[in-house]
Amino acid sequence: MRLTLVINTFNQPEYLARVLAAVSRQTRVPDEVVLADDGSGEETRQVFEGWRAQGPLPGVHVWQEQKGFRRSRILNLAIAASTGEHLVFLDGDTVPHPRFTEDHLAVAARGGSFFVQGHRALVEREAAAWFGLGEFGRDRRRALVAGQISGWKNAFRWPAGWVRERSDLHGIRGCNLAIRRADLVRVNGYNEAFEGWGREDSELAVRLMNAGVRRLDMRGRAPCFHLWHPPASRSNLGNNDQILAQAMEQQATWCASGLEGHLPGRTGQRETGRT
Repeated sequence: MRLTLVINTFNQPEYLARVLAAVSRQTRVPDEVVLADDGSGEETRQVFEGWRAQGPLPGVHVWQEQKGFRRSRILNLAIAASTGEHLVFLDGDTVPHPRFTEDHLAVAARGGSFFVQGHRALVEREAAAWFGLGEFGRDRRRALVAGQISGWKNAFRWPAGWVRERSDLHGIRGCNLAIRRADLVRVNGYNEAFEGWGREDSELAVRLMNAGVRRLDMRGRAPCFHLWHPPASRSNLGNNDQILAQAMEQQATWCASGLEGHLPGRTGQRETGRT
């Protein structure tokens, strides 16, 4: 199975460099990496181009003009640019465990219609200055000893890790989320009515589950480590909550403004750069 890793980023080039280095050290590297760039500056492009030049792993940089927080739209552009059957989403400030891709592929090999929600540990402010710059195991030990990891139970790859089915929205987030490309096309991808931080991943999960795509929750496998940064503005969260509530009430399986307009052969504005 061909796996695409989609990395979402906005103006965090130093963190992105650590994430890309961790991707290169995976026990099973992804078949391609698509960088979903929500309007970052030149330094982010240079980081990605420098990483791509170092090795044979295919990489695509998808960029859109910065007009506020438009994560749904840039992710749709990244999905449209992808070629993998199975997509794994990771934030550009979240360092993956060395067996992150391997673990996601193992679950994907089960077959069937499902999406997988993995989990993350939080690296606190002090350790975020250096976590991911050195050898993974050493950095993790150092952060744990310093009390700089929250959600430490998600910091380990457990020998008896498990996957179980759930039907709720608790813990849904776009970081460490794996979805078959065909299922994303089936529900029209992310809903571009969402602008500003919050709820776009939950609303996508609602439509997927309403369309018969099961949620699998993965613990003790594919952990990742979110590096501290100041929180994004929640100024539009009330509006986003309403969009989510509407999708739940209407048992939606489709969104009006989504992936379809960016797929080859479909109409849709492509205010984007791709390298």
